[in-house]
Amino acid sequence: MQRSLVGSEMCIRDRLMNIGYIHLDYGEWTNGSYNSQEIGLAKALEQMGHQTTIVYWVSSKDERCNTKVNITPNIKKVYLPYRMRLVHHIWPNLSLLSLLNIDIYHLQSDNLLCVPEAVNFCLNHDWKHYCYVGTVHSSSPKAISRWIMDKLSNRNFTAFRKTKVFCKTPAVVNELKQKGVMSAEWAPVGLDTDIIPPTIKPKSLLKNELGLPHNKIIIFLVCALRPDKHPMDIFPLGEVLGDKYLLVHAGTPWIQTEEYMKKLKSNDIYSNILFVGKIPNEKVHAYYEVADYVINFNPNEIFGMAILEAMYHNVTVVARHAPGPDCIIENGESGFLCSSVEEMAQIIHSGKKVQNARKRIIEYFTWESTAKKFLDYIQH
Repeated sequence: MQRSLVGSEMCIRDRLMNIGYIHLDYGEWTNGSYNSQEIGLAKALEQMGHQTTIVYWVSSKDERCNTKVNITPNIKKVYLPYRMRLVHHIWPNLSLLSLLNIDIYHLQSDNLLCVPEAVNFCLNHDWKHYCYVGTVHSSSPKAISRWIMDKLSNRNFTAFRKTKVFCKTPAVVNELKQKGVMSAEWAPVGLDTDIIPPTIKPKSLLKNELGLPHNKIIIFLVCALRPDKHPMDIFPLGEVLGDKYLLVHAGTPWIQTEEYMKKLKSNDIYSNILFVGKIPNEKVHAYYEVADYVINFNPNEIFGMAILEAMYHNVTVVARHAPGPDCIIENGESGFLCSSVEEMAQIIHSGKKVQNARKRIIEYFTWESTAKKFLDYIQH
């Protein structure tokens, strides 16, 4: 048995537990416009009779610092001060966690620099824990930054060998096992179906409300204007597809906003691209309903929450090969996978659609099934 489950003689089977969802990076990245993974998992755990304390690390000057927010009677957010910060990496004051009466520590790990300290702290204090990993590589747009961060985060493999590790994709499982992390196991990100609007209006009415034309094939993209998301690929795709198609892009303005907007306004050839910016979650689902295709350009996609959402609406997704899409989509059955913008355009031009997207999500990608994996490990 992993040492992470040793240290308490009290049987934890079939009793109420307080599970600590511990972020090991800076701040709170999700909000009401995004399908929050921590809330989705917490709600699944709540349905199974357990509590969840979600911990975010913030600056001591942040007005949220040392406060808590109750989401439900069994789910709360807690904001604690970090010691140091380097971009989104932080050095947390892990001793503060002892005040939260947590039974099991879910360490949201990835390639973050403080993972070894967090794992060793749990081991040294006999805290029951496991790691949850979506990637072991840096996504920095700068090659030198990626190289440095990947070298620094190599320390994480040593930490992962000491404990249980759940991974968001089979690709990460395989990579960790090649590094000697034999405890690695697949536990995919799930879809929080509670946040999806229960009633959907007819497509014609939704198009009117969204101001979209009825005579165009709608291509929908959800991604922030960050280089690692490859949002600029929408321009060559728009050129190839032509005026028969309307490419609608929803996403948070970010590093490439100025470059993107300048290109969008520079040429009439991009009149078939509509950037709607950051929009509420409810509106995102309206776009899924009217979309003929949903696309994903990111060749390094860790998972792809927008892909899950779109497939739940039974939309045909066309995504670049990446660990997340390759895990979620059965090529030609529940969506399409491709290697380039040109190949993506060919698939869309063909008019091919799939019918099994929603079935795939319901069977394999809900938080209930992943929460059960975590609990089975904890309790046995």
